Amino acid sequence: MSMIILWIFVAIASIIIEIVTIGDLICIWFAVGALAAGVLAWLKLQTALQFVAFFVVSIGVMLIVRPLAAKYLRGNVVATNSDRLIGMSALLTKDITPESWGELVVSGMTWSCISIDNQPIKKDTNVRIMAIDGVKLIVKAIDE
Repeated sequence: MSMIILWIFVAIASIIIEIVTIGDLICIWFAVGALAAGVLAWLKLQTALQFVAFFVVSIGVMLIVRPLAAKYLRGNVVATNSDRLIGMSALLTKDITPESWGELVVSGMTWSCISIDNQPIKKDTNVRIMAIDGVKLIVKAIDE
């Protein structure tokens, strides 16, 4: 098999794997490295030099491009410090029922909440905040 065909196969396989694993930036670097090695094969340079070029270019592209790509592909992440509420306890000010969210006041703010196990919880029950889902807290009754 001609080395040019091998490098084209490696580049195409890397691109296909990248397409299948959307957004993860897994192996696009190998496609670029394979193209560089393919150029060297086309120039009829030694096979060992082609493999060196493949690894050097793949690693170089990954080290240079990945941090930039990760920064731009991450999207707008807005830190709200709401995660600090997880693990805190609070007193329900409104019942949690299957038909409606409950309410609680924590750190001076009123929050909507639901129970972690979808079970009703009565007003004036102490709850622990287990997670945050959008604008509502997910809570669990504290067994006392």
